[in-house]
Amino acid sequence: LEVVFVSCDRDVASFAQYLTHMPWPAIPFDSPAREAALAALKVQGIPQLTVYGQDGKLLEQSAVQSVFAPNALDCWEAGRPAAAGQ
Repeated sequence: LEVVFVSCDRDVASFAQYLTHMPWPAIPFDSPAREAALAALKVQGIPQLTVYGQDGKLLEQSAVQSVFAPNALDCWEAGRPAAAGQ
């Protein structure tokens, strides 16, 4: 399981400040990949947590609340939504 931060910040200074609180890798603010990722992930608001399986299959589009589900990480690592494990 890997977490990658994709920022919705409006400027590089805000991105840099917020990134100091993130223990995982991030797509650089000025990278065209960041805008492409935001569009591909269909980010509508923040925070947003989108979970993909190891095979690239979308498991959960909006998983912010799912992190509180029992065994959420186990479910995601097994390739199924956390809601399926409840």
